[in-house]
Amino acid sequence: MIEKKYHTGQVELNYGEGVTNGFPMMLIHGSGSIWQDWEPVIEAFSAGNHLFAVDLRGFGGSGRIAGSYDITTFTDDMADFIKGVVPLPPVVVGHSLGALITIDLAGRYPGLVRGVVLEDPPVSLLEDLEQWDGWRYFEMALEMIRNSTSRQDAIALFIDGAGYSLSEAERAARNLEVIDPEIIEQIMRGRIIKLKEDVPTALGHIQCPSLFISSDFHLGSLVKPEDLPEVQKKLRNGVMALVKDVGHSIHMESAQVFNQVLGDFLTRLE
Repeated sequence: MIEKKYHTGQVELNYGEGVTNGFPMMLIHGSGSIWQDWEPVIEAFSAGNHLFAVDLRGFGGSGRIAGSYDITTFTDDMADFIKGVVPLPPVVVGHSLGALITIDLAGRYPGLVRGVVLEDPPVSLLEDLEQWDGWRYFEMALEMIRNSTSRQDAIALFIDGAGYSLSEAERAARNLEVIDPEIIEQIMRGRIIKLKEDVPTALGHIQCPSLFISSDFHLGSLVKPEDLPEVQKKLRNGVMALVKDVGHSIHMESAQVFNQVLGDFLTRLE
């Protein structure tokens, strides 16, 4: 992947682009991540697809604009990026916050996407996110930002305070240095991670082929088992996959299974 920049006219977006192999696939990260966190997917699909992995505004190497962090704005950025950079409508893969953006993108810009893959979007607990296992990350991240915690100290705190593995803690500490603190603050206030309507209703606007991937709620998924029937009902042109024994970041925690499910979906689109 070669790291590049694209200015939409509103903000400069940082992204990684792979070689021109096959049809394009675009990867949109979640709220604690940057484009490099798609490495397991990039390694698996770079030989067969033209990959684009984008940093949202305020994340990674993309520009920061105070007061501009919401789903609508993120989505408009992604639409501008596709129009300006991606040669054909891509399959868009979004994780968590990125999945919400992908839902909004497919609903409002249907001509820009070939298909969508939604990895554990926040369907459940949207009004009570502090009950989510992953909420501890945001509490700790905000405290570290306010205390100007060093990377090494942040790694130790993530291990001791959140039970992260060393690799998870290193990734979280690295990412924390390149995420606009305003984003963490707004998430803690119940903003940013929400659509204008509930997620199942928004899913009903998607016309293109779609894949909805969820995981084990008791290990950190943001989709309760009892919400899955409503999701399935609303997916007009979609399929669902449940990956067991993993948490919220399926593409990292169970890369082989995630890539198999994604690969099967891509094959059906050919």
